[in-house]
Amino acid sequence: MLDRNEKDPEGSPDIREPSENEHEEEFSNTQSTDLIYEGEEEPEIHLRTYFALAAMFFLNMVQVFCLMGPPAGWIQMTLWGLTAIGLFIGYRPPKRHTMYDHLTLWQKIGRLDLPGFFLLTAGLTIFIAGLNLGGGIYAWSAAPVLATLIVGIICLILFGIYEWKFTSTGILHHDLFRTEGSGGRTFAICVALIFVEGILLFAYSIFYPILTAEVFEQDPLLMAAREQPFWITGGIGTVIYGYISSRYRTIRPPLSVGFLLLTAGVVGLATIEPSDNVSSMAFAGLAGLGFGSPLILLIAAVQLCTPHHLIATATAATTCSRAIAAAVFTAIFNAAMKMRLDDYIPAYVGKAALEAGLPSDSVAAFIGDISSDNLAQLANVSGVNSTIIAAGTAAFKQAYADGVRVVFIIAAPFGLVACIASWFLGDLRGVMDYTVEAPVEDLHSRKREENP
Repeated sequence: MLDRNEKDPEGSPDIREPSENEHEEEFSNTQSTDLIYEGEEEPEIHLRTYFALAAMFFLNMVQVFCLMGPPAGWIQMTLWGLTAIGLFIGYRPPKRHTMYDHLTLWQKIGRLDLPGFFLLTAGLTIFIAGLNLGGGIYAWSAAPVLATLIVGIICLILFGIYEWKFTSTGILHHDLFRTEGSGGRTFAICVALIFVEGILLFAYSIFYPILTAEVFEQDPLLMAAREQPFWITGGIGTVIYGYISSRYRTIRPPLSVGFLLLTAGVVGLATIEPSDNVSSMAFAGLAGLGFGSPLILLIAAVQLCTPHHLIATATAATTCSRAIAAAVFTAIFNAAMKMRLDDYIPAYVGKAALEAGLPSDSVAAFIGDISSDNLAQLANVSGVNSTIIAAGTAAFKQAYADGVRVVFIIAAPFGLVACIASWFLGDLRGVMDYTVEAPVEDLHSRKREENP
């Protein structure tokens, strides 16, 4: 067998496949995806760009109708269809080449962080299962609950150790934390901040509708309308924060202000009583106005502070952080709320019914019927009258207001921490320019128009 650098007896060089390192070196030397606009130049927006933007708008509008029930089904289907058409026409990214183009499909699959995928998925699944089992099917001290919680935590710890010590190119690619300057620190803080954003967002998006349905309104259309202040002010906020961030080339101040408003809204929701009909919507709108800031600025910060060849990895890791926060804290919120409601509803409703004159032997049936909203059966409870029903209903609403309150109490301190952590982001002014490192369309330049 000939040495790699030897020639065969005929004098011709030995032909061999280039190594992966050579592919990487060749890729880094020959490929350039940066599009730099200098002087008076700016990106030229194509018609299909507006199709893609319209698709994103239609996609966001779906949630406005999805809570309205079956009557809005055709509207949802229409919006989904318009979204698909807009993406098909407008989203045509140019072909991108990577250092792995020469690999086969199975070789590419082998480059995936499969051990990391397994440990993270197994750990989260088992841990969340334990959170959902506790306080419901089993007591928190029961063996099935403790076993699933402990095994889940162990898997998550092993995931962290594996990503730290046994791979440098996994889900948490080490180069994301080694960027020159403050890039690594900024990325790590952004991942933590979007985790907090997920806690605050899902505290509202899942438990505010529960509060609304049980305390204020049961008509599906009106319930959906009461939730819209959050989304409407959030949409307006994205424009305001985006303009300020672009105009002054900064992310820290608008991000901190956004988290402050979002936290203030959540704190306000933690104070809601059954009589606070308008206040509940006002605090929802305040929270939404703050939500617009982390919604757009965190991903922008991540993509600005990471090397362009890791933008997709960084973005995926960041959005996964939000998903993990949503999965874990939704289970925590639900368990905390359920524990309170299990205590509050019998205590509040039973006390109110007895004080209104209900016989003690009818209290259990009364509590069961009013909790299940069984009005037909409620009227058949021995000794019940309209005054007792009104007292029981008011007590039930108060129990739910106090029970859901714990969700916002748990979430609020995380928002305060995020307000402070936002100021530790690196200065991104130097990279907030017209350099496009990973274009999603074939961009060209045009002369920037001067404002009169």
